[in-house]
Amino acid sequence: MASDTAATTGLMQRLGLSLPIIQAPMAGTSTPALAAVVSGAGALGSIAVGAVDATAAAAMIAETRERTDRAFNVNVFCHQPLPMDPARADGWRAALAPAFRSFGAKPAPTLRNIYRSFVEDDDMLRLLLQARPAVVIISACRPRRRSPR
Repeated sequence: MASDTAATTGLMQRLGLSLPIIQAPMAGTSTPALAAVVSGAGALGSIAVGAVDATAAAAMIAETRERTDRAFNVNVFCHQPLPMDPARADGWRAALAPAFRSFGAKPAPTLRNIYRSFVEDDDMLRLLLQARPAVVIISACRPRRRSPR
């Protein structure tokens, strides 16, 4: 337990944190404004870039840096991408159509992956290497060492 406390204290000192709290990085919800306020309060603010491309991620990083000079986290998803199976997607759309109708809605005409995986996003890797945020947390995988193509 003592070594955990020392490691936590060391990490907090390195990042300039006064609170041992990491704001949850939630794609589509955690904003640069929220991350900056959390970081400004002494915890580790977070932005989630798993639902955006590298251009939008760069803008989020820049906005967070405009709002705070404190450390913050950039979170990416690193899941194994699944190939789209049009027949299976059509089956899901058909099966869910009654539920959509009960709410007066229609299923999307096609399905797509909404979260691009960091595994296949060389632009995001290049951005993170260039932007060098204080912390990058990789969610939903066990990353392997690689360099941009």
